[in-house]
Amino acid sequence: MLDLDDFSQAVARIYDASVDVDRWPDALSALARMFGGKGAQISVASAPDAVAFIRISGWSNEELAQFIPAYLALTPTDPRAVMSKAPYRVMHCRQFLSDEALWASEMYKQALRPSGVEYTMAVTVPVDGDMACVLSVMRGADGTVFTTEDCEDFGRLVPHAGRAAHMHAAFRRCREELASVKALLDGVPLGMMVVQDDELKVANRAARVLLGEGDAMQLHNGRLQGSTRRAESDLRDAVHAALDGTDQPIGVNLPVDHAQPVRVMLRKLHPASAGMLGAQNEAVALYVSDPRKPIETPEEVLQRLFGLTGREASVLRILAEGGDLQEAASRLGIGLGTVRTHIKHIKDTTGAHRQAELVRMVWASPAWIAGQTTIQ
Repeated sequence: MLDLDDFSQAVARIYDASVDVDRWPDALSALARMFGGKGAQISVASAPDAVAFIRISGWSNEELAQFIPAYLALTPTDPRAVMSKAPYRVMHCRQFLSDEALWASEMYKQALRPSGVEYTMAVTVPVDGDMACVLSVMRGADGTVFTTEDCEDFGRLVPHAGRAAHMHAAFRRCREELASVKALLDGVPLGMMVVQDDELKVANRAARVLLGEGDAMQLHNGRLQGSTRRAESDLRDAVHAALDGTDQPIGVNLPVDHAQPVRVMLRKLHPASAGMLGAQNEAVALYVSDPRKPIETPEEVLQRLFGLTGREASVLRILAEGGDLQEAASRLGIGLGTVRTHIKHIKDTTGAHRQAELVRMVWASPAWIAGQTTIQ
C-alpha cells in the first residue's frame, strides 16, 4: 500500500514539474524511491525521432551519456514497446516478456544491461494529437520483478502524470493565455498557489476552497497568511527558505484543529514559469495537500478504475449521476455525436454492451459503494 505522505509529495512534485520540465528528475527520484527502483524516466514524443522532452533520474550525466545514444537508436526495436500499445494501462515487462526474450534483444545487450536495468514498469498517456507521455520506473538485477500490486499503486499516479503532461503542452502553446492555464490548474485536486512578496497571485479551485475554510491558511488584504500564530511563523519561514536557499523543495505542516495537519510543499519558481502564471521574479509556488479531502477527482477515480480518458470519465460520471446524453453534451460543451462516440469507446474499453450496464458497473464499483464522499 502506498504511504499517503509519499503519495501526496509525489503528486506535488509531478505538478511542480509541469511548469518546469527540468524539475522532473526530482519527481522521478521520488517515484523510484516509492517503488524500490533504481531509476525512473518520463518522455513525451510523437515518434522515436520526434521527442519533445525526456528526463531520467537514477544515473549520473556521465552514465547517461554512455548509454542514451544506443537507447534512443534501439527504441524502435525495444521488445518492451508493447507496454505503449495500451494507453492508461500500467504494465510491467515480465507480464508478456520472458527473461530469455529480453536478454536476447539488442536493446538489453547495448543499453539496458550496461545501465543496470532489468525490470521495467510503465504506462503511456496520450497528450495532444499523436503525442504521448511515457512514465516508467526501472529496477536492477538485484531487485525483484514488479507485481500486480505495484502496477495498481503506480496507476494511482497516472491521472496526475497525464494532466501534468497536458499542462506542460498548454504552457508551451499558450504562454500568454493565462486564462487557459488557470482553467487547467482548476482541474487539479491538489491546492496550487503562487505567491510574490506575500501577495497571492494565483490560486486554483482546490486552494480557494482551502482558503475559504480558513482553518489552515487564509487571505488578509490579498496576502497569504497562516491561520494561527504558529502556522504564520512556519509559513513565513518556509517562503523565505524557498527564496533564499537552493532549488530543493521546502516542506511544512500547518496545524488544523481535530485533524491531521495540512501539508505544504514550497519551491521558488523559475522566472519564465512565474511569468506564465502572471508573477515576476522571486515568486514561490505552494502545493497544498489536505488529508481531509480526497486527492482524486471523481473523473480520476473512474479513469483509474475503468481505464478511461479524462473526457470519457466525465461523460460516464454524468450518466452515473442520472444525466442523459444531452445533459452530458451541454455540461461538457461538446456535440451530441461526440458524446455518443465517447460512450462507444467506454463500452469497448469496459466490455459493456448497453448504457444501462455501464451505469450499473459504476454503481457497483468500489468508489460508488464507498459513498459520494469518496469521489466528490
